[in-house]
Order: sequence, then structure tokens, then C-alpha cells
Amino acid sequence: MKPPRIVIVGGGPAGMVLAYQLVSNGVPVRVLERHPDFEREFRGELLQASVVEALQQAGLFSVLIERGLALPDIERRMYAGKHRTVRVPGPQERGAVVSQPGMLALLHELCSRHPHYQLDFGTTVLDAVQEDGRVVAMKTRRDGVEGRVDGDLFIVCNGRNSHLRRSCGLETESFETTADALWLRFDLSDAPEALPESLQVHMFGKGLVVVFQPSTNHRLHLAYSEPGDLNRLRKDLPELRRRLLPTLPETLRPHVERKLDEHTDWQVLKIIVDRVRRWHAPGVLFLGDAAHTLSPSGGQGLNLALRDTFVAANHLLDALQAERPLDAAVFERIQAERQPEVDRVQAGQTRAGQMVLKPLGVLHLMFTVLGAVMKLAGKKMQGAGGVTAVEPRYLAPFARSDAPANSGG
Repeated sequence: MKPPRIVIVGGGPAGMVLAYQLVSNGVPVRVLERHPDFEREFRGELLQASVVEALQQAGLFSVLIERGLALPDIERRMYAGKHRTVRVPGPQERGAVVSQPGMLALLHELCSRHPHYQLDFGTTVLDAVQEDGRVVAMKTRRDGVEGRVDGDLFIVCNGRNSHLRRSCGLETESFETTADALWLRFDLSDAPEALPESLQVHMFGKGLVVVFQPSTNHRLHLAYSEPGDLNRLRKDLPELRRRLLPTLPETLRPHVERKLDEHTDWQVLKIIVDRVRRWHAPGVLFLGDAAHTLSPSGGQGLNLALRDTFVAANHLLDALQAERPLDAAVFERIQAERQPEVDRVQAGQTRAGQMVLKPLGVLHLMFTVLGAVMKLAGKKMQGAGGVTAVEPRYLAPFARSDAPANSGG
């Protein structure tokens, strides 16, 4: 049986991890990526424990460590307020911070060892082309020239609020969210000792949340979330300093104060929590943020997207090995396995979004009572390993001698 031509829309973590699983198991894959390279705008970097374990088993994580593209054993800590003495009850969550460009480049290099793999950079997908009610191609534009990419199955991994949802006739359901986030990035290579050793989430009440984490190459990522116009706040540096700096620990504050200026890397991230009711249509399957967008809290969007690819690869490759068609029945099994985790995480994020709007004293009391109740009930707060068990059966390990040369990060 001739393997189908699979086209993946989006060369981010979900698209590339899925491509690696399919290509390394003999399936032809073409990836369409609108950016000219992997050095894109701000992206999530926190990998939860279950995803780190999967990458370790495949040998990928050790290569990232050797290249300086990953920081292992990063704990996620949550606080009601500024100081550790008011730490929110819950389990210790450890994962890793990984350079997205570095991880994507590694996956691309490994996929490129297979002749049935192709990645088209700088290719914008404009719309889905349907014939007889089935998606048969994608209308594209590259270097100002419009084209068409045909395939047997299209897997959409191009991120939040994908415009292909509408063109494929998928219905979207949205949920209440918190305020948007101003995401800042600082180079602290001149003061690496000031970088925090953990990812810290500080909730100050009335919607004010500050998150900061270490990153590779001695960078600091900092997110500031508060109700109001964050684009306007970013342009008012004195006011931004007045609001932001008091929320930071004394060891970090002078370095951020020194580097926070009009040249600081920044992006306002609009917080969205939504999902399509059905993840598929004839000829097309949606995964990751394209199917279910989450807030950046806890790195859930990135990690659920990668866990989606593990489950999708399992069902797709099982079907191909059994010489069964990649049809709605296969897509429905993928969604059915993943939907419980998505539902639970989105519900949790919606509740958390309402909680952080409370005054600090109320917020602290709520978390304290919640922790006590869960302890008495013998339950734990959701950890970093995911809600449902996911086994990536087709995430193929490679021999150390096959590891590609360091291409930097």
C-alpha cells in the first residue's frame, strides 16, 4: 500500500515533532512554514515532565543539553504575593526550559536525513482548497507568488486562532480569560548570576500577575499581566517601570531596571482560551493551539500540543500499518483520547483566571483553603505530567552516531 502524502501546516513544535514521528516511520511529509526560518517571535519554552521524558527516551533531549539549548530540572513555583513565605500549596513541578529555535532546528536536521521529507520556509497558507466536500490542497503564497500544494491528508498545526478553522467549516467555542500579557525578554549575559533558578508565577491580586523564568543563552523572559491597555503601557516606560519593578525580587530588579528601555524585546500576547468542537473535516485534522488554544499558564499550550502529536502519530501510524484509511474514524479516536485532558486544563485555566481577579488577601485564603481541602481528600493539584496517560509509541530514538552536528541556537 502506497503511503499517503501528508502535508503539515505550521513548522512549530507540534508540526515538527509530528513530522519527525511520521517521517522516521516511513511516511512522506511536507511542512509548510510561513516564517523564513525558526527564529520567530516569542514562543513558550517550558516543557513539562512528561514531554521531557519522551524526548529523553528518543535521545533528543540529551542533544539539546549538549548544545546548550535546554535548561533541565526547572521547577515551577507559584506564589500569592511576592515572597516564598506565601507560596501556594501544591506539588513540586519540575520540567525544562528549551530553546524553541534550537529544538526545531534539531528536528529539521533529523527529518532531513529522510528523502521523503520536505520543509518549505516562507510559505504562507492562504486557504484550504476543497473538492467534493474534501480538502485536497492548500492555496499558498511564497515570494509574492501564489501556488497550490496538494496532498492526501492535511494536518493543521499553525497555532492559535488558525484562519483555516473557518474555511474548513469548524465551529469554535470560547471561554472567559484573564487579562492579556506583556512579554519582555532581557539579555543578562553580563549578569548571569541574577537569573532565577526556577520559573516563578506571582499573583498579586486584582488581575496582576508577573511571571519570570531563565532561558538559554543567559536570557530572562518576563511576563506582566494586568487588566488594561498593555500596548499603551509598553509605550509609557516610566509608568511601566513604576508598576513592574516593585513586583520583582531585589536580586533581579536593578538589572531589569537598567535594561528596560525602548529597545527591549517585547510582545503583547492576547490571551485566548477556545477550541473547535470537532477537530477534523474530510481530509484535514487540527492539532495543538489550532484545535484548542490555551493561556500560556504553566506552558500548557506547548505541552498539550506535543502530547496531541504523540497520540495522533500513534493512531495514524497504527492505521497505516494495518492498511486502514486515514479517515474520520481515525480522527475521532485521536480527539476522543485527547479531549478529556483539553477539557480539564481549559476548565482549570478558566477557574484560575477568575481567581486571580480577587484581592490578594482573598486570593491567598482561597489557595490555602483549596490546598487544605485537597490534602484532606488525598488529592493533588494538577502536576506537570499531564492529566491523561500518553505513550509516544512512534517517537523513534536514534543512535548517538546519527546525531547531527551542532547548528547553534
